[in-house]
This record gives sequence, structure tokens and C-alpha cells, in this order.
Amino acid sequence: MAQFRLEVSAIKRADGRSSVAAAAYRSATALRDRRLEMTFDYTAKGGVAFTGLMAPAAAPEAFADREQLWNAAEAADRRADSRTAREILISLPHELSDDQRHALVRAFIADSLVGRGMIADYGIHYPDAHGDARNHHAHILMTTRRVGAEGFGLKGREWDNPDAVKALRLEWAQVQNLHLRQHLGPDAPQVTHLSLAGQGQAREPTVHLGPSASGMERRGEASDRGDVNRAIEARNGERREAPARVRALEDDLAQEAPRQTYPIDAVIREFAAIGKAMAQERDGWARDLARLAPQAAPTARQIAADVMVSAVAERREARLALERVQRRIATGRAKRGQLARWVRDPARMIWAKHAELNALARARVADRTAQVRLSVRRDWLASEAGRAYVAARLDPARQAAEAARRAARTLERKIKRADKRIDNVARTRTKLMVARELRQATMTAPSQMALGVSQAVREVDRRVVDIIQGHSPVAQKAALDKVMALVRGRLPGLDLDR
Repeated sequence: MAQFRLEVSAIKRADGRSSVAAAAYRSATALRDRRLEMTFDYTAKGGVAFTGLMAPAAAPEAFADREQLWNAAEAADRRADSRTAREILISLPHELSDDQRHALVRAFIADSLVGRGMIADYGIHYPDAHGDARNHHAHILMTTRRVGAEGFGLKGREWDNPDAVKALRLEWAQVQNLHLRQHLGPDAPQVTHLSLAGQGQAREPTVHLGPSASGMERRGEASDRGDVNRAIEARNGERREAPARVRALEDDLAQEAPRQTYPIDAVIREFAAIGKAMAQERDGWARDLARLAPQAAPTARQIAADVMVSAVAERREARLALERVQRRIATGRAKRGQLARWVRDPARMIWAKHAELNALARARVADRTAQVRLSVRRDWLASEAGRAYVAARLDPARQAAEAARRAARTLERKIKRADKRIDNVARTRTKLMVARELRQATMTAPSQMALGVSQAVREVDRRVVDIIQGHSPVAQKAALDKVMALVRGRLPGLDLDR
């Protein structure tokens, strides 16, 4: 079964890492890091199926060389704590061939990374000889700066947003599903980028073992992460088995519940009413879900922008006002120089000069005041009081957004369970109609649903199946065909609920 994995991490100098070294390891090559004056040689490393560099058309030709590319990336960042590259780790479907996996990786890089102005250096690795034989995966090193004809430009800051990673996960799921269907057909296994909670599953996710813990587990040694996963698997097993145990207990208790013989038409009508009530309840949940508009929690940057917006606008207006005064003064001086009455009247010239200086001084004072107010707000946001204010606004918004997401997931799970129950009721009702066509007039059913509708439906379903199986296969097929024609086309002269 195809599995989904996409993880994004940063190559940070603060961690003592080098993008040149990372590229050498993932491509199993030898590269020299000019910043560190070191050569990283991983040519003896095996298990690399394919490597490649993909860049925008505007990228310099020199960047087609892996060593020049990553040394240029290192040189573009001078801070000691710079992030010089990002790594994307993806799992590849073992159901595809090597060449098909290679084409899948290149399609993803072309659309999602190179199409956004980044250079990507990828290495497709085979599964470890001692690990899971299905663990085909790829490492993609991505530049943090956009590239143009002149080389590296500004940082791609949108990648710092968690929403960008969510979008990337969705794009990887979509392109992977597309390639699986192309190569394996319409019934190919599909993947999803959603978490277990997002899929509406109560199953608890396991933790990634990593190379050290995997090695210990292969040698028969228990690891801390392996112990955690074993405990999680035990809890998941209990969750899987709990519904079956509850159903078995309900069925055992139902054996002692009172029963009564009913006309089969009455049972059919009862099941129609049950299905209708369930559908109304499900539709109510669907309306609640539609009204539950998704709430996006604001980021700290957005809250800070709200605080600064008025000061920024005031500073911009003051700057524009100063420029307008300067242009007006320049225009006035040019006109006055051409008028003889102004030139021959020194007093008037002095008065005009003072008016200009006063207007210019007022505009400069307003500009300086706006600049000071902007600086004060910026400094306040960086202070302890400002950070506390942002946190106070951020936490309730995040809590409200998370509450809305939890409510939506709860409604989605309810709707999914309701659809399944409605389908079960409809199937049992169809079987009851088949039994009626086989001339079954009555049947025994619980006289009350003390243990719930689901248990009563299961018991009626078992009994009606026994009734149908008491007839010949030919009679069963004829009755089923008649009922299905009735259900789909409502044959003339027949009443579905009689």
C-alpha cells in the first residue's frame, strides 16, 4: 500500500551544518566547501539510484555544477546563523519502477519548486539493505534564495509560513496519486496528506524510529522509540477490537430481550422511518458543518502589522506632504523669478522666503513626528509589554480556530458514521422487501430497542438473511431483480412502502 511522507527541515549554520556537505552526502559525490576549506567525499556511499539538478531557465549556467551551486548558496548568506538550504524528504511508492519514481520526483520538483524560482538538487535513494524493502525515498535540497540571471536574489520568505508546507504536502499527494493512477490504473492505491485526525480516524500515529533506533530493533535490541511504538500499537489494537467486543456484548444481551412477531410490511415501514430519521439528523449535522466557517488564526506578524498600520500610514502621508511642499516651493520660486514686480520688491521677496521656510519647517516637523511615532511603536512591539500584547491577542484567536477545527472534525466523523448506518438500514430494508416478494408475511423482531437501533438492525438483518436463504437461488434472484427494479424505477402498480 502506498504511503505518504513529506518532511521539511533547514540546513542551519548554527547547527554546524553546511549545504555543500549535505549535497555531497545525498548525491554520493565529493564536493569542496570553499567557506570551510574542506572537502566532503561520499563517493564510497552506495544506495543512490538517481541524482539531478533542476533550475529555472533564468539561472546562470554555472549553477548546473553542484559544487559551484552550493558554494554560491553559502556565499550568498554571511550571517553565522543563516539557513543556507532546505531539505525535503519524501517517501516514494514502492509499487512503481525506478524510472517511474524518477519521473514522479522530477514532475513534483518542476511544478512545486522550480516553478517558484528555486533550484532543487535531488537524490533518489534505494531502501537500506537491512531495513524495510519498500522504503524508497528521495532527498531534495532546495535553495533558500530565488535565482535569476544575476545569481541569487532575495530569500523566499513564504517558505517560513507553516501554510506553505501544508500546501506543499497537498501538491505532493496530488502528483503522487496522479502518477499512481497513470501507471497502475484507476484502482491504484492512493495517498493522503491529511493526518489521522484530519481523516477522522481515532488511530494514534506512531513515531519515526530513525536510523539509530531502526538498527537497534533489527539487532533485536529494544529502543526507547520502539517501546513507544509498541505501546501505541497495543492501544490501537484495543481501539480496533473495542467496537467488535461491544457489538458481541450487545448481541449476547439481546438474546434475552423480548421478541414479537410482526407483519413484514410493518417492519419495512419501521425501517423506512428509521432511515428517514437518520437522514434528517445527518442533514442537520451537514448544515452545521456548512455554517461552521473555517477560522484562520492570525500570525504574530499580522497582529504586529495591525498595531503599526496607523503609524505607517501617518508616516507615509507626512512624507508625501513634505514632498508636495518642496515641489510647491520649487515651482513658486521659478515663477517669481520671471516676474519683474517681485524682483524689484525686496520686501516681498523676503516675505515669500519666510513663508516658504515656515511651510517647509512645518512639513519637516510633521514628517519627523510621524517617524518618531513609528519608531516608538516598533520599539514597543519589541519590548516585553509589546510581546505580551501580541501573545494575549494571539492565544484566544488560535484557541478559537482550533476549537472550530475540532468541531468540524467531530461533525465530519458524525456524518461519516451516519452515512454508514443509513446505508446499513437501506440494505436491510431491501432484504426485507426481497423476503416479502418471496411470500414471507411475518417475521420475529425485538419488541423494543433497549440496546439501540444498530443492534436491532443487526438482529433483523440476520433473521431476514436466514429467511431468504431458505428459498432456492432461482427464487432469490427473481425476487431480488424485482425489488431492485422497484427501488430504481418504482415499477407501476407497486407501492414501495405498502
